[in-house]
Amino acid sequence: MQTKKLGLSLFFVGVFFMFVHTALPFLWALVGIPFAFPLAATEGVLAILPGFTPPIGALLMVIGAMTYG
Repeated sequence: MQTKKLGLSLFFVGVFFMFVHTALPFLWALVGIPFAFPLAATEGVLAILPGFTPPIGALLMVIGAMTYG
C-alpha cells in the first residue's frame, strides 16, 4: 500500500511539472492575458528551468508508474 501511494504521488508531481511549463504557458497565451507568464524568467539561472522541467516531469511519471506496479 505504501509503494502505491509513493508511486501515485511521484506520478502526480511529474504531471504537475509537465503541466506548469508546457500546457500552462499555452493556455496563458490562448486566453490572451497581456502580462508575461509569471514563471517564464528571461535572465539568470531560472531562465533555463523550462528546458529541464518537462524531462524531469516525464522521468518522475515513469518512476512513479514503475513504483506503483
